[in-house]
Amino acid sequence: MNEKVTQVLTNSEPPTLKTRDTDDPAVVREQMANDYSNHMVPVTARIGKWQLTMSFWSLLSATIWVFYGALVAGLYGTINGIIAIILSVITYSIMGAVFSTWGIRSGLNSTLLTRRMFGTVGAFLTALLITANTTYYAVFESSVLAVAFHEYTQTWDIRIWYAIVVAAMIPLMLGGVQTWMGKLNGFLLPFYGVGMIIILLMTVMRFPSVDWLSFEGIVPMDSRAYPGWILGFVLYMGVWLLLPTTQDFARFGRVEDKKFHSTVTFGPVFYVPLFLLNGVAGMYLVSTILPDEPASETGVVLAILSASGIIGLILIAISQTRINSLNFYQASTNLDRIWTGLSGIRVHRSIWVVSIGIIVFLLMLTNVFSYLERMLTWQGVFLVGWAGVALTHFVLRPVDRPFGPEFRSKRLPRFTWGLAVWFIAAGCGIIAAEVPGIPEIFSAVPALVTLVIAVVLYALGLMLIPDHRRATHADPRDEVENAAETWAECATCNYSYVVLEMDRDPDNELHPTCDACSTSLRNLSTESSTS
Repeated sequence: MNEKVTQVLTNSEPPTLKTRDTDDPAVVREQMANDYSNHMVPVTARIGKWQLTMSFWSLLSATIWVFYGALVAGLYGTINGIIAIILSVITYSIMGAVFSTWGIRSGLNSTLLTRRMFGTVGAFLTALLITANTTYYAVFESSVLAVAFHEYTQTWDIRIWYAIVVAAMIPLMLGGVQTWMGKLNGFLLPFYGVGMIIILLMTVMRFPSVDWLSFEGIVPMDSRAYPGWILGFVLYMGVWLLLPTTQDFARFGRVEDKKFHSTVTFGPVFYVPLFLLNGVAGMYLVSTILPDEPASETGVVLAILSASGIIGLILIAISQTRINSLNFYQASTNLDRIWTGLSGIRVHRSIWVVSIGIIVFLLMLTNVFSYLERMLTWQGVFLVGWAGVALTHFVLRPVDRPFGPEFRSKRLPRFTWGLAVWFIAAGCGIIAAEVPGIPEIFSAVPALVTLVIAVVLYALGLMLIPDHRRATHADPRDEVENAAETWAECATCNYSYVVLEMDRDPDNELHPTCDACSTSLRNLSTESSTS
């Protein structure tokens, strides 16, 4: 590739860095709530392996995984569904190892990581996509809990339960990865596991045995453009949201725990129970308790309640509390990235948690289950396009693997070719899924269409399009002995951040600025936006 770096020349000498060899106490206090949502995570803020594992494993108890198992088996047959899940476990485990290692080495969240691919403004679409998706899942999971409680209070308006569920969730979601998110989910995880076992045993005892393994699915064989296991695998591609989420959590991992996290926290030890155990449980529960009804979101709830009554209700409450801790966390931190990056105004994350709670309640009033399938399709193609570009960059740009790509806003364009690739690929996927008359070999697998286009176009762009990066006259990383373990004061906010994220501001006499201040100042300026 023809790589071109534009030098911003100046005759002035840069001001001396005001450095320190320990964390800024003011930053530590602030970031205990905000979890470095707009900064790279320094090595001193990394947490223990089990604390990180329990925080991320809040995903294990989401009802959506039970529903997905029932859905794929209902559509394409039980055996095809199990094969699709096993393939998904393998695929996600490999990609989880890639993104977790990248996150641990770099300390970068998914937005900062993809600046190199999409540009400093374009990367905010990563944060926007995650905010939208996790807010939607918070709506889904909260609605599931409300429906469960409503089964026991039929005379109540379900909107009352919507309000109660959201109001009860908000206080529990104020904690972050560095504080008590891991403790909350670590405490609740055994209850979920034991509860699911009890429900399955009660189902075996209370309902007659059915030959659920031989079910061939409601989609006729002659109507399938591909074998059922391929179609089931593509269905599971709709939740590639797990990949940027992996990046966002892995940045808190310690380098010495890298192997553990790639195998356990974000690897096969995680994906086997997440997809396989939850999925098979969903297949069995729905086919046994509701054999004559198609798999549905409320059907999973009714199956659990029919099998175990109040025990099932408690299980649903525990599972939804666990998963919504992650949904609210991701939605609030990514919303904070967008706001701070574009406005430069710092806001405590609790404001965003409350804001997400209000949005979730309002969306619950729209009956989320009515547009579930379309939402899964659209979000799936955008997430697959994102991952296709990011993984292609990882493979073809080995220089960016060890410590992550360049992410400082003054050194990158606002928009890049990668952003266009993302939109083109996602657009083609949506067209394949939504436009009548598209050949079934494409319309049946819109996520695969998106992935192929994203990988091919981005790879061609890396080879053919010059990489116009900007570089200031002086780089703070070259001015200290160890940029990863030295902190420098930002001339704009007067806080000290690790030198790896500091830069010189060519528009302000080369004063040092942290990346958050540099980003907001640049976005508020009238500087040329593309290259």
